[in-house]
Amino acid sequence: MTTRTRTRRQATRTKASAEVEIKWTTEELAELAELEAATALLPEDAPRGLLSVRLSVLTEETTSPVRQELDLRRYAVQKGIRAIGVARDLNVSATKKSPFERKELGDWLKNRIPEFDLILFWKLDRFIRRITDLHEAITWCQRYDKNLVSLNDTLDLDSPMAQAMVTFIAAVAEIEAANTKVRVTSLWEHTKGSDEWRVGKPPYGYYVDKVDGRNRLVQYPDEAKVLRYMYRAAVRGVPANRIALILNRAKVPTYSNRTWNNQQVLRNLRNPAVKGVRTEGGTKSAGYRSKPVLDKNGKEIMVTDEPILTAEEFDKVGEALDVRKKNKRRNEKNKRPTRFLGVMKHRDCGNNINETNNYSTLATGETKEYRYLRCPQCRKPGFVIPQPEQMYSWIASEVIKSIGEHDVIYREYSKGEENRKERKRIQDSISYYMTGLEPGGRYDREGFVKERAQETLDNLITELDKFDPESTKDRWIYVRSGQTFVEHWQSGGVEAMENDLLRAGITFDVWKEDGEVLTDMKIPEDLLNRLVRTTDTD
Repeated sequence: MTTRTRTRRQATRTKASAEVEIKWTTEELAELAELEAATALLPEDAPRGLLSVRLSVLTEETTSPVRQELDLRRYAVQKGIRAIGVARDLNVSATKKSPFERKELGDWLKNRIPEFDLILFWKLDRFIRRITDLHEAITWCQRYDKNLVSLNDTLDLDSPMAQAMVTFIAAVAEIEAANTKVRVTSLWEHTKGSDEWRVGKPPYGYYVDKVDGRNRLVQYPDEAKVLRYMYRAAVRGVPANRIALILNRAKVPTYSNRTWNNQQVLRNLRNPAVKGVRTEGGTKSAGYRSKPVLDKNGKEIMVTDEPILTAEEFDKVGEALDVRKKNKRRNEKNKRPTRFLGVMKHRDCGNNINETNNYSTLATGETKEYRYLRCPQCRKPGFVIPQPEQMYSWIASEVIKSIGEHDVIYREYSKGEENRKERKRIQDSISYYMTGLEPGGRYDREGFVKERAQETLDNLITELDKFDPESTKDRWIYVRSGQTFVEHWQSGGVEAMENDLLRAGITFDVWKEDGEVLTDMKIPEDLLNRLVRTTDTD
């Protein structure tokens, strides 16, 4: 007789870890308020620091983000650095995402460069772990005159020697990350041949539980029910995207609390883990295809006593999916991308409108292809728009009429250092001549010398009055390219227009009324700002 003792699940399925909130104690909040008050007392010309906080894994018990932020704020106040913002990137691996790819820090590095002078972080490996990323960050700092400051590492970018030291520290961090990967790989190789679950996240539908004192996979009832539904629907021939739509309408949570899509459905149904066997692979580099791990006798290793699908059921659903895949391939050679995908929206449901095709066999035996537009999500009866090219032409003409004559404007980063030097030169020159014209000064004499000195002083004062204070600041400036959007689209084609519309957020609501196709163009109020192109990415 089997006895079971339930233990706490390794993964909480009802809440994604990314949604775990950082918890601050009353004492920490009080200290935060004191540090913010001390920051407000710093002089206006104090260096402006961006605080960068990163953590690879965030759980409800995590205290590291709070500790990092408070430590950084204390250090900033001690060094007279004005903390102007915090970039918090939690559940983010520095070995997988560079600073420029992270959600919060990446936004500061791409769009908010004029707002800070240096980046302050707790430790170099909290900021970066790959040498290639470090070189990219150093090049970026040199380009925009920024600095990197670490609380627990002695580093500064003011000299080539300092940059070499930073590179060395990053190399150590990269080696440490590589060693961690080796240890994890070694542990996996050691345990993957066992029928006991010792390491790793359980597959969808299962959780880890004690069975006769050993860790085994046990069915998670709600998720097992979802997988059984997927199986029955797929065997009946229901498409994967239809299964995903039904699950989303029923508000069934996924493994990470995201919405279902056809790929998630297919991966779960094709994953051998659903029949309770040990698997490996399943990563992006492996095309998300898992394969069973075999024991010394060439048999699959069972890690559960209650598989959700039997081996026969797994093979049966695989055959059903293969049939649909084979039928789908018939039309792949005639597939073409939908134009203005993401721009055309079905007004009734708000989903994207796609181009699709169908075939009809004529009396002569020939096959005729029909292309049309439809909403693949709601499939509302009667909402079919034939001749997609006419719709594309209509959208292009409306866009050209609305914004085609606007100039293409690029955003460029302008450093204020040269203008600051020039303003200081003028101010020093004014002081010099004013001192010279005072009683007893070198220009305090009647005649030509005093007149010329006074004339020079007046000119300098006039020049200083004309000096724009904003030009002394690091800032974005906007430069006209001398080309209109029509000219830009003529050279870049439909793809260039599509990219501009998506970036600008321009959409077309499409619906049918009494058999007539109607459209409504939606233009954001900040259209011109959205259309500005950046020299870094465009």
